[in-house]
Amino acid sequence: MRDGLAASRGRWPSGPRSSKNLIRLIRFLVVIPIFLTPVVSWAQAPELGVVTTLQGQASVARASGPGALPLKFKDAVFDRDRIQTGEESIVKVLMGGKAIVTIRELSVLTITEELGKTTINLTSGKIAVGVAKQRMQPGERLEVHTPNAVAAVRGTVFVVEVTQQGAQGTPGPLAANTLVTCVNGAVDVAPRANLGQGTQLTPFRSVPVVGAFLGNTQSVTVQQMSQKLAGFTAPLVVGVRQGREALINQETNKLMALAAALAPESSEAGTKIQGCTSGCQAQIIPPVGLPNVQSTLKGEKLSNGGFESGSFPPGWSLGGGGQVITSLGAFTAPAGQFMGFISSGPGSLPGSLDPSGRFTQFSTLSQSFQATGGTLYTVKATYNFVSNEYPYWPTLYGGNSPFNDTFNVKIKTGTGETTLTTLSVNSAFTPNQVSQQQVGVAGFSAGGDCATCGWGYTGFKTLTFSWLAPANSGQASVVFEVGDVGDTVYPSGVLIDEVSVLQDPPLYLVQGGATLSRTRPDPLLDYHGGSAAFDSAMVVAGGSKASLAGPLLRATDTNLAAPVSLLSVLPGGSFVSTTTEPLVSLTGGNHAIGTDIAIFDLAGSGTAVDPLTGQTVATDTPLTTGGGLLAADGATITTQQVLRVDAALLEASAPIVALLRGSQLTSASDAIAVSGQSRLTSHGTSLVALDASRLVVSRGALVNVTGGSGLTVTGNLLTLSNGSTLSLLNGPLLSVSGGSFASIGGALVAFGGTGGNLLSVSNNLCGGSCALFGGIPVALLNGATVANVSIADGAVKNPSLGAIKYVSPTSALVSVSGAGSKVTVGGK
Repeated sequence: MRDGLAASRGRWPSGPRSSKNLIRLIRFLVVIPIFLTPVVSWAQAPELGVVTTLQGQASVARASGPGALPLKFKDAVFDRDRIQTGEESIVKVLMGGKAIVTIRELSVLTITEELGKTTINLTSGKIAVGVAKQRMQPGERLEVHTPNAVAAVRGTVFVVEVTQQGAQGTPGPLAANTLVTCVNGAVDVAPRANLGQGTQLTPFRSVPVVGAFLGNTQSVTVQQMSQKLAGFTAPLVVGVRQGREALINQETNKLMALAAALAPESSEAGTKIQGCTSGCQAQIIPPVGLPNVQSTLKGEKLSNGGFESGSFPPGWSLGGGGQVITSLGAFTAPAGQFMGFISSGPGSLPGSLDPSGRFTQFSTLSQSFQATGGTLYTVKATYNFVSNEYPYWPTLYGGNSPFNDTFNVKIKTGTGETTLTTLSVNSAFTPNQVSQQQVGVAGFSAGGDCATCGWGYTGFKTLTFSWLAPANSGQASVVFEVGDVGDTVYPSGVLIDEVSVLQDPPLYLVQGGATLSRTRPDPLLDYHGGSAAFDSAMVVAGGSKASLAGPLLRATDTNLAAPVSLLSVLPGGSFVSTTTEPLVSLTGGNHAIGTDIAIFDLAGSGTAVDPLTGQTVATDTPLTTGGGLLAADGATITTQQVLRVDAALLEASAPIVALLRGSQLTSASDAIAVSGQSRLTSHGTSLVALDASRLVVSRGALVNVTGGSGLTVTGNLLTLSNGSTLSLLNGPLLSVSGGSFASIGGALVAFGGTGGNLLSVSNNLCGGSCALFGGIPVALLNGATVANVSIADGAVKNPSLGAIKYVSPTSALVSVSGAGSKVTVGGK
């Protein structure tokens, strides 16, 4: 008899175009965070502006105050203030609602104002200036003076760069080189030694001033302009707080840095931030293509994330049993030579030390890092959860074993913790994920021929989550944890590799309780031709809201690279669009989007008991829109997942995914994943629709419903028309587990159009023979029986217009795991 058999039960959820078009379309608006006017002691000097962005280090020397002082976010800028920036720093100064000055690293300038003329004296470094001509009063002027040049603004966006001749840089005009580049509008440039020898720059033209001589004007290509502007980019933050950590290197992939106008032209009105009293227009990304620039997450916060030191130090702290290893049975390190391993076997910490009280014994592996409040991070890891509990004990208890060992990944701070993922024995494995190979390392001993000797494994999977550091964050930790539940006899463990915590500055970060509101019906982001690269398009944090009257993004013949997501709504956040168009439309182009997380990543917070069903369900609706989510027309897309819904409610009246006219989409894992007691409801004719297109799911299901979640589809789950193909390389069409349900009113798959459609299914879920329901092979796993499934006739609609190809007799179209999981297909 097994120790601890009477242990109490517990439940843990699983958790080109031409340059002419480019010139015409470059318009920038800048979001100014809500701020309070700072109290200063130099009231006798006129206030000229305020610092709206500060990343890195900068100092200011007041003309009427003490020596240089640290410059801070929201500081006022006064007449004759001397600002100096440090390495890898960037400062934006809003000047009276009429101009934005963006100051790059290692720059020195002084701003003065007299008789209607504002002068920026740039001694060294680089600045970008954007002037709203419509905000300037008659006779008002803004000039940039360098040691050897004068640039007079005529309502424009331009860049000024000053370098010194010679290694040491002798002071004076003959020792200076100035380069002025016009982005849009016009700017007059002349040598300070001969103001009559000037020239007027038009968009995408630059001119050098070398010593006292004006050089020849030169054209600037789109790529050169993109590279020049990239250095002035800072992440767009909407809210009452703005991150101050240096993110400059990460911004070289975005063409959206400086402001041309603080007030929108009449055709651009409509994007506002509620509660803001000045400079409150949100930035509109210009509909242009960028050069082929690769976007990468940077700013690694961890050390030894791949364990290639051969030991846990430096960086990692082990609590309990664990070891850095090269292999466990047939599993070798997915990257490099080494990987980490922790086990709940002998050598673990006693359950008395578990704050949650769940574990009888457990082990942890953690690493601390410095987190900046209000900064968005992407947490990534590769893991393989293994357990000697499986398959014997979950099978014995019909998929509801009390010995439900659990693996967690968390982020902990001084104010609380965030669980990123949870896996438990009862729902983590399938019968074809079992090994009898004998292994023994760090307290994990399993394998052999006895009934309880086998051990389950998930295989290596990738964990990726977005995490917004709380406002008062300092020290934070990423924590891996595995524990025994109900006994101390049969251990579990987890292989860990490629752990990283990276900064992710999105194009739009709505946080701090702010609301971004846009009433125009056109897309917020509109790209035409070329390529565009950014980490995330929009992230809405808890307590904040984005409200659009149009779609989020449209791209035509543009290659997009956005590794994290296009839209992420964090727990407690809200995104609403009243458009009936698809939220994201891609026409042509080759796109790598959501390759780390998902194209759409939606998370809620909070649950309640449904009084009608008695089930515990999510209560948050992070996304509301009147159309579908993703539409592709002749586009090629690569992603990790299309949609991830966790602890949230989502309703759709049009297909979640619609692929048209030769589109190809490849999803590395489940295309649609619903977890954490979520509810996904589709009122349209189909949840996923392909028309003369192809979709490939490399590993996982087309739709995976898990963790007590529910899927309700009024129409068909999948429609394939006009020679379309869905290839499931290692998974079923539909997977339901962990006490979840799926109710499909129409067919599982409906073939249409001219025919020639193909649904190809490859997996080994049935192990042996599959249960057949109206000819549909179903894998019944971990306590699920025939009573859990009801599939009516018509589950395959118009079979003469397509075919279903099963790679092996053990391939299932539907997978049902757990005694409380149910699938109903009406076949209407």
